[in-house]
Amino acid sequence: MNIIFFLILVSVVGTTNMFSQVFVNNVERVGTVVLDYCVDDKGKRYNIVVNQEKSTYKDEGWQLGCVESFKKAELIYPMKMTNDCWQQVYYFVNENLKTKSLSEEEQKLCKAFHSGIYKYHNPAYINTKIVRRKKKQIEKTEFKDQRQVYEINWVADHIYTLKTLKLPLAKDKHKIGGLIKVEIIEVLNENTYLYKSYRTDLEDSNTVYGLISKVK
Repeated sequence: MNIIFFLILVSVVGTTNMFSQVFVNNVERVGTVVLDYCVDDKGKRYNIVVNQEKSTYKDEGWQLGCVESFKKAELIYPMKMTNDCWQQVYYFVNENLKTKSLSEEEQKLCKAFHSGIYKYHNPAYINTKIVRRKKKQIEKTEFKDQRQVYEINWVADHIYTLKTLKLPLAKDKHKIGGLIKVEIIEVLNENTYLYKSYRTDLEDSNTVYGLISKVK
């Protein structure tokens, strides 16, 4: 079983209150462990289980570690999550991506990603539709009819920022106004790219990695 004690819980813009990210060497790029859980009327969690259908990282030791880590963590605003069920996502990232970057020629290819309709590869957000326009990025999912609105600004062909304008859930309202910096670090093909991102308004913000594909 892998050692689980260095899972780090931090805040992230998304459908959950917190996430953990660990660098490993047994995943091609980014893998996920998704937990399902519910919150009762007193803000207590129950029915915490691994969603195997949505989890792409299948290491049993790490999956158990995610469950134990989540049980010990505290929700940021539990009373805004009562009498409902949610998901928690843990990310496992290939350690070689820490220093991954694009050449100048590859950076030019990213102009194709400045607008259009996209989707996340993360199974937890597979139903999220990303609509990217000149100045706005809108993310909408069928799950609880969430609609997130960001102001997008391209500071380079391969780098953009997202300023949070609107979040639908009460537990996430404190994130409005926050700024996320996103850098494309690998272009897999004409439609898909690998990115890393972090919140510039938080001193202790960890870097998040993921894959996005253009669908239109």
